[in-house]
Amino acid sequence: MNSDRIFSKNDCEKILTLFDNYPIHDESEKKMIDTLKQQILKSKPVDPKKIKDNIVTLNSKIILRNIGNGLREEYHLVFPDDSDLKCKKLSVFSGIGSQILGNKIGAVIKENPNTERYYMIEDIIYRPEASSDLHH
Repeated sequence: MNSDRIFSKNDCEKILTLFDNYPIHDESEKKMIDTLKQQILKSKPVDPKKIKDNIVTLNSKIILRNIGNGLREEYHLVFPDDSDLKCKKLSVFSGIGSQILGNKIGAVIKENPNTERYYMIEDIIYRPEASSDLHH
């Protein structure tokens, strides 16, 4: 939904290596991943140290608010192999995860193309760049 996303150089490099070997499960997942790939390829990646504090990067922990019911939940944006919804770890290739990456606090995203559930990125409670933890 939002085209002015900001991606860190580190995130771009890591994610672009994953695209080729990622097993796509269905057409809607393929669409989301292709969209993310195009946005990354068209972006001008930013040095991780220069990413503003309000931008979601890989391994960020964020608060998402369900706009429909107001429920707030903490999620951790991770690589696909590390995702575990029971532990609130969202894959960067999931419907929500692919839209959160590079977006800023206050951005509203749609859960996926097949639902009418919307979420707002309410806060970022941890960002590896902010804590100089860039090796994770």
